[in-house]
Amino acid sequence: MNRVLSWHTRIGDAGFRLAHLQLLWIVHALMGGIVLGVYPATAAVFAVLRRDRMEAADWEGARHRPSVWREFHDEWRRELVGANVIGLVLTAGWAVVVYDHRLLRAVDMAAAPVLTGLLWILTVALLVVSASVFVLHAHFAESPARVLRRSAVLTIARPVLALVCAGILAVALGLYYVLPGLAVVFGVVAPAFAIMAYVWQSGVLPRASAPSPVPVSQPTKEPSRV
Repeated sequence: MNRVLSWHTRIGDAGFRLAHLQLLWIVHALMGGIVLGVYPATAAVFAVLRRDRMEAADWEGARHRPSVWREFHDEWRRELVGANVIGLVLTAGWAVVVYDHRLLRAVDMAAAPVLTGLLWILTVALLVVSASVFVLHAHFAESPARVLRRSAVLTIARPVLALVCAGILAVALGLYYVLPGLAVVFGVVAPAFAIMAYVWQSGVLPRASAPSPVPVSQPTKEPSRV
């Protein structure tokens, strides 16, 4: 009975924290006028979830944290440039992919099946990068260009991990399409939590104090964030 009660308490605490983070995401997205606020708020979600993992793993210095609001807001301000650069690249990529899908459906040409197949491969690759890039951005103190490149390398070096991340994002989007109310409560935070948990337990993210060298599947020479 105590074990069941303990699990119920943990689930309740986790649900409350995710709902709290989603509320902070909405507030900060609005603070940035939506256009300039969404991607920094998303980066802040991943940063806070990463610190949660660090604290649970008893990383040095991870327990000395400000309030959730202060931590989230500080990360949001810090990411107003970097996260928006990443977001601009992703938005441009998705705009091109969506436009090309519509264009191929509208034209009748012999090469259309081949082009459609190539376009779907590109779509999956973009979904994979979109699902993993903010995890890497939260962990590594690198420029947006290097984080995007690292995400592409991860896709090639760890395809199963990358596809699982993409699958989590795709399932979340599918659930939100069927049950829109879930998007309001757990929109960005739920898939972010699942992706961060999976990538963290995979061991692909080196500890801040981890010595070099690291496996090829963990290509980093830059310090991780603390």
